[in-house]
Amino acid sequence: MTVYLVCEGSASGLDERVLDALVVQHHKLSIWMASAGGRRGHGSVRDYISNRSSIDVAISVEDRDYRPKATASATWSIRSGKRFIWHRHEIENYLLHPRVVLELFDGFRSLTSSTSSTWASSLPVTESDVSALLQSLARPLLETHAAEVLIEELRQKISDKGSVHFSLPRPSRLAGSHMVGQNQWLTALNQEANRLRQICNDVAKLPEFESTAIDSRYGSLLAQFQDPGFLASGDYLIDLAGKELLSALCDHLNGPGVPSGLNQKFVADELLRHLARIYQPNVLYNPDDFAELAKILATF
Repeated sequence: MTVYLVCEGSASGLDERVLDALVVQHHKLSIWMASAGGRRGHGSVRDYISNRSSIDVAISVEDRDYRPKATASATWSIRSGKRFIWHRHEIENYLLHPRVVLELFDGFRSLTSSTSSTWASSLPVTESDVSALLQSLARPLLETHAAEVLIEELRQKISDKGSVHFSLPRPSRLAGSHMVGQNQWLTALNQEANRLRQICNDVAKLPEFESTAIDSRYGSLLAQFQDPGFLASGDYLIDLAGKELLSALCDHLNGPGVPSGLNQKFVADELLRHLARIYQPNVLYNPDDFAELAKILATF
């Protein structure tokens, strides 16, 4: 049996490298990695691997993005499942744990260049100070975060009614022929048009799409995220878009005396290097998705 772990991104991308370091290498598992590209590719890659051989097994793990935490938790509750969703927004969120970021800063301070040392000496020197810095970087992102969460909620409301895409009709063929005639095409096209018209009517009647409802819900979400407890509890590191927070961190770091090449990819790579060095299951994360995923993969 060959076991494949399907993840987001491209081959040798950040997701694949994090999983290889913290799941495959740390737990000494004999599995293959497979990249799915974007969020919609997991099912196709998983099905392709599973269907091409009766003995191959494909397990996928994908970003939670702005979906509710309960949606992610439900996938982990099915231990025999083949599809799992990170409890955190995306892979970058795991790299931005204050302990890992502190290791990054300590690494910068260890540079021998006097210019680099002067620049790095102004960086936080304790985990609590790092947490305070990350919270300050997260605050300007909260208004967009509230909007993204609301967008996901509205998308789900639409999805509950059905697909709003005009699907390719599948008309019946003429009796005794492989061809499809005019009448069959017209019947199929009108059926799909009527289906879509009904769904649009149903969505138009949803109270959640009224302007007053949108204003109210956005205000409620924003108040929830701007509450000091959202930042102080560390929930922002779980829910906010990790890529955006990582970008904000890189912008903060760049300035006079900063070493050349200190871009988002470099910082992410360095965070992963430090995380792989200090990682121990169930220490930094609760729940620890990496440890849980390793347990699941080890059963095959």
